Amino acid sequence: MLSLNRICIYIIMLGITFVVPSIRYITFLDEICSYALLLIALTDCITNGSWRKYTLLWIIMGLMTFYAWYSITQLDYNLTSMILKDWIIELKPYIPFCVLFAIGPQFSEDDKRYIRIVCLINASLMLIAFIGGINLIKLLVFHPAYAGHITFISGLFYYYCSRDRATGIVSRRNIIISILILSVGILSFKAKYYGMIIPAVYLLTVYRPGTFRKFSFKHAIISVVLIAGIIVASWSKIQYYFISGDGGGTFDPTAVQSFARPVLYLTGTQILVDHFPLGTGLASFASATSAMNYSNVYFEYGIHNVHGISMRSEESFICDSFYPSLAQFGVLGMILFICFWFYIYRYLRVIIRENDKLYRSQFVTGSIIIIFILVESIAATTFTQTAGMISMSLLGMSCAFGRRVLAQQKSEVVTTSLSTRKI
Repeated sequence: MLSLNRICIYIIMLGITFVVPSIRYITFLDEICSYALLLIALTDCITNGSWRKYTLLWIIMGLMTFYAWYSITQLDYNLTSMILKDWIIELKPYIPFCVLFAIGPQFSEDDKRYIRIVCLINASLMLIAFIGGINLIKLLVFHPAYAGHITFISGLFYYYCSRDRATGIVSRRNIIISILILSVGILSFKAKYYGMIIPAVYLLTVYRPGTFRKFSFKHAIISVVLIAGIIVASWSKIQYYFISGDGGGTFDPTAVQSFARPVLYLTGTQILVDHFPLGTGLASFASATSAMNYSNVYFEYGIHNVHGISMRSEESFICDSFYPSLAQFGVLGMILFICFWFYIYRYLRVIIRENDKLYRSQFVTGSIIIIFILVESIAATTFTQTAGMISMSLLGMSCAFGRRVLAQQKSEVVTTSLSTRKI
């Protein structure tokens, strides 16, 4: 009989194996993988009474269900069917993290070899697509940005699966191969990709545990250079989204109305103020479902005629950035979203402080994934797509080590306390 660990591993391997065709041809793969993991969690709870192990999952599902109820009963911005569909989409990236964080499955050596081969194949396919030109890219994955997602995730999986289980060491050869895979995505010529690969390469090569605990002139210079590099690499996007909206140098409130994405950011900020603290609810703003059945929010804020947002636009940019969609959840939702990432990082920090050599690869992988999601969310909805589901799976596996370390530390404290009492 298959164990929970093996079933989880097979689902992860399914996701990374078919990540390329999932973009265009098997678009439901992320839903299948995500909700198969939810079914595993429910089975584990019913069979083994492991409800407490999945506390984070039930909390997130409870909060999202509350927002669905709030959207259906207290608001009137979209159809109930669209709200329920958005409930499914918004939960999708959290389920893999929570389930794998709770179960903590580990790859066998055979699994690792298989995944490394798959990652090399994925990177090779994307390199061929980039060389072949835009028509080949469209045939395989629609857009160069998706090709970048695939190479980035493949590079991280290759690195994670190159770790020696006993020592935690990743050989220099495998680090170089991981960086080469990551580098293929540079051919997407996306500014945000530059903003992700710079810290990724730094963490893979230069970073040493404890670098930022103690101040030194050398570390200060490294930090300044790193931040400057990210800003320079991503400046065109920063300028477009947050300063001018047109790639120029001055902010013009009237001109910015003709650009969809900056308008979504500006309107999202206004929604946070006007609909404090719970927002406009699911399927109401900057989400795929708010475009499938056009949300009344766009009329309420007078942006229904903006090119790229209106119902008549040939190309919709409504679901083109994740952060504006947080306006659906209001200020409370934004706070919870930020707390979630701090909560995750807590477990990465635990493992690097426990044993910086044994757990370095998990810390580096988890940190890069967090950077990947947060940067991508500026100008994409990667978080709720296949790439987001797969990367959150790997993040859950990385953080599971921190969960075990904390449990062990608590157990040791209890044992010590009992021994002291006996004495």
